[in-house]
Amino acid sequence: MTTSVRRAYVSTLAVLVLTLGVGACSGGDDEPDEPGAAPSAPGASGAPAVETAVTFGRVTGTLPKQVRGRLADQIGDVVDGWTAAAYLDGDYPRRDFSRSWPGFTPGAQQEAHRDRALMSNEDIGGRIDGVEARRSRVRLDVLAVRKRAVGVTAHVALGFRTTGDLERTVTVQGRLYLTHTERGWRVFGYDVTKGAR
Repeated sequence: MTTSVRRAYVSTLAVLVLTLGVGACSGGDDEPDEPGAAPSAPGASGAPAVETAVTFGRVTGTLPKQVRGRLADQIGDVVDGWTAAAYLDGDYPRRDFSRSWPGFTPGAQQEAHRDRALMSNEDIGGRIDGVEARRSRVRLDVLAVRKRAVGVTAHVALGFRTTGDLERTVTVQGRLYLTHTERGWRVFGYDVTKGAR
């Protein structure tokens, strides 16, 4: 049996354009040449970590090779921070998922908290005793202006298996919308689905 939940939280294009105009920046010439894989933190079970494979999809504008490497690391870290806090790490069973959205803007954190059964393991956390990551992939679509990334859509695909009273294979996939702020890259919106079988 497969269950699926979907929730979208996306700011308007006008808000994105205004945000991008604030002088967002990303990348530098002293960074690695190739996009890297951002390692995810190991779960509480001590199982080997699954590395997040970060690749590029559509790039609108010019984004130099060296800038892509730094951007892949930065966005990979934001995505891994969320998936670790919301799904993969922590002591199970547990019910507290209030800190599951590091790297989200305050508004997106509030919306994700309302969607916590989708945007974390809040719906099943009390019935499992562990999580084993199976796969973690991120594909980046980038808007670049003057050779700098000013907006990113991260297409996320996460798969994990739960253990305990509730044994399931869970998939989380969808899009995170990110902009660069004074605190680095932050998620300001999302369109995510979560399914289990």
